[in-house]
Amino acid sequence: MFNHAIEDGHLTVNPALRIFKKSRKARAEQKKKVQPLTRDELRLLLRTCKTKYPTSYPFVLLLARTGLRVGEAVALQWGDLDWQRRSMVIERNWVDGQLTSPKSGLARRVDMSQQLTDTLSVLLAERKKETLRKGWRAVPSWIFTNREGNHLDPDNFRNRIWPKLLVEAGLRKIRIHDLRHTYASLLIQNNESLAYAKEQLGHHSIAVTVDIYGHLMPGGNKAAVDKLDDDTPATVQPSATLPQPGNTQAR
Repeated sequence: MFNHAIEDGHLTVNPALRIFKKSRKARAEQKKKVQPLTRDELRLLLRTCKTKYPTSYPFVLLLARTGLRVGEAVALQWGDLDWQRRSMVIERNWVDGQLTSPKSGLARRVDMSQQLTDTLSVLLAERKKETLRKGWRAVPSWIFTNREGNHLDPDNFRNRIWPKLLVEAGLRKIRIHDLRHTYASLLIQNNESLAYAKEQLGHHSIAVTVDIYGHLMPGGNKAAVDKLDDDTPATVQPSATLPQPGNTQAR
């Protein structure tokens, strides 16, 4: 709109340009913050968590296998799981001590790997035993709970358990949010489409997915560009304006 106004002579400067520049700078900074683990590093992290912090293992595995935000994982309830379809519905988010909707404002369905499905099934069986042992009236609706059966405190996990887990695993210091980036980067390395990653991650637009993870896409599909070729022989015809080989006589 402002560009059209400039073309029509009503304005001399586009006041929105600074906004776009800031947006591009913010996206660049966001890319710098993306620090995904490699496949081997993630395997080491999960193995260490299962050995050293077994009660936290299902939570960490879920973050690694679904790319959920920490608040979305904390707000998960057993009723959100579809065991037959191996999927879960994400319709809540725990942010700043309050239960809200997901960041995009829309619910989404996220696929569960077989490993995650089996792990959560075992966790549910253990939770039922815990309910009987502690005399609770019913199994807590939250999937991840504290000792009292209330939902997990994300800040407690982020500040107390996560740093120790990284030290135990001998890994570099990263944010727990980088498990989300790890999930996305491994999907892309497996040649999954950005459209699928976008749906799983819950981005409101695929442009967001491209901005954050587009640089991780494998470079070049040679089979695709080969299809553009025709059957013309790969020879170069000498130009009539250039000296021909053997014609060295000065003119």
